[in-house]
Amino acid sequence: MSCLRLHFERGGALIAKLRDDAVSSSASIMEILPFESRIQHTRWCGREIYLPIKTLRRPEKENQTGVVSKFDLVYWRDWDFKDQEHAPETLSMFYGAEKLSFHGGLITVNVIGRILWEQEEMLETIGERVWSSGFEKVKVELLPE
Repeated sequence: MSCLRLHFERGGALIAKLRDDAVSSSASIMEILPFESRIQHTRWCGREIYLPIKTLRRPEKENQTGVVSKFDLVYWRDWDFKDQEHAPETLSMFYGAEKLSFHGGLITVNVIGRILWEQEEMLETIGERVWSSGFEKVKVELLPE
């Protein structure tokens, strides 16, 4: 099972285990590793922090849900966007359980992994810090096995 490490500019790192049954989404993320992005908070979805990403191949819908759990790592894109090649995409983490919605209504995401539960305090600290302080750089890489 592959793991990602996320290093945060203002301190801390999180490790996420990728799911074996999220083949399309995981492969799309692995193709662009390592990468840097700016993490930000999604206020309308609750306790979510997300990174804008640009995959080379758009993953299919898999493990979709509109209700996420604390620790979930998900892939999202606007599945209804007319030009899918340019549809916005994100890699998101949740530091609380949420029912997902935005200004256009309910949304679904591909659940692709989970932050290690042992990192609960760090996940909450980073989530609250991004919510209160704004953007933060993050580097995402494959964790060596």
